[in-house]
Amino acid sequence: MLIVCGDLIGIHKSTASRIVKLVSHNIAILRPQFVNFPNNENDLKQVKQDFYNIAKFPTVIGALDCTHVKVKSPGGDNAEVYRNRKNFFSINVQTICDANLKIQDIVARWPGSSHDSTIFNNSEIRRKLEIGEMRDCVLVADSGYAQRNNLRQK
Repeated sequence: MLIVCGDLIGIHKSTASRIVKLVSHNIAILRPQFVNFPNNENDLKQVKQDFYNIAKFPTVIGALDCTHVKVKSPGGDNAEVYRNRKNFFSINVQTICDANLKIQDIVARWPGSSHDSTIFNNSEIRRKLEIGEMRDCVLVADSGYAQRNNLRQK
């Protein structure tokens, strides 16, 4: 099958698929360079100051939420776990951003039926907050997340 779409006229579907896979892989390799959660006192202090400057939140180090990325049904026995509450197949992707909307953390491995709070409860960031690795730090999130000492609803 040939793709007839903008600049991709005449490119075979399998070629386009290989290109998308290659580009995606190379973007993923760059993740550590561009997606970093603050991990030292100076970085945490700066992120807190940035949130304070825009919203007067004194200890916030990130804004947390999830979004559904639509996918084709994976098929098989477990396909329905990818169907979300809006009735389409997806991956539920959690992101945490700083006050400048720069992504600090991303988790993109949960099927669409997973609740946002389940993803957070199983995340490395929650573990770090719970064990006190980041003292006097909170995340803000919507009402889909239970309030706790280190997670506040905005």
